[in-house]
Amino acid sequence: MNRQEFEDTARRYREELFRMYANQNVTPQPRPQNPRPAPPPPPPVQPAQKTVPALAAAEPPQDDLRRPEDFAPSSIPDTPAPPEPEAPPADAPEIPKRPYTGTIMVHVMTAQGARPVTGASVMITHTTNREPELISLQRTDDCGTIKPVTVPAPPPSADQRSPAYFTYNLSVQAPGYYREHSEDVPVFPNITSVQNFDLIPLPAGTGEPLPGGDITYYNQMRQY
Repeated sequence: MNRQEFEDTARRYREELFRMYANQNVTPQPRPQNPRPAPPPPPPVQPAQKTVPALAAAEPPQDDLRRPEDFAPSSIPDTPAPPEPEAPPADAPEIPKRPYTGTIMVHVMTAQGARPVTGASVMITHTTNREPELISLQRTDDCGTIKPVTVPAPPPSADQRSPAYFTYNLSVQAPGYYREHSEDVPVFPNITSVQNFDLIPLPAGTGEPLPGGDITYYNQMRQY
């Protein structure tokens, strides 16, 4: 074999080798990694112990249990009933009922209420069995008023259209003025009745009112 033949044979051999390597699937091998240490195994789980309640040890034996008939109503003591109030004796005095009262206030003025009348006599009466009964007799102060007078009154009425009241008569007299009267003044229970008087001066040179010159006012309560 000459040199030319040797080089041709070597060239074909190299080409055949390149062809063989080209047809193979070469997969690159992964690089080795440092392995991590495995975690330690968990500790073994201990089985839960059953706890015996303390009351079980104190449970009495079956022989000491009470029977249902031990709780019969006959064995339960009765609760004593409260004592009944004693009735008052027959000869005991009755408790008087609370009396109802009203109040009367009087203002005595003149000049259409512009000036009070000092020292005027105010008389309050109540008619019982057609006989007048004196309740109060006072004189007015510098303000033309008297002290409030408390008088008896009936119990309150349940019918608002027909209220209960007692009637009283008022008379006012002052020097130099006509006498004035207010008849049948209503007084209701727990209520203050205010009466205003406006005295009229006598004519000049007259010391006493003329006969029949008194002025009388009557109750104007509306009747239903």
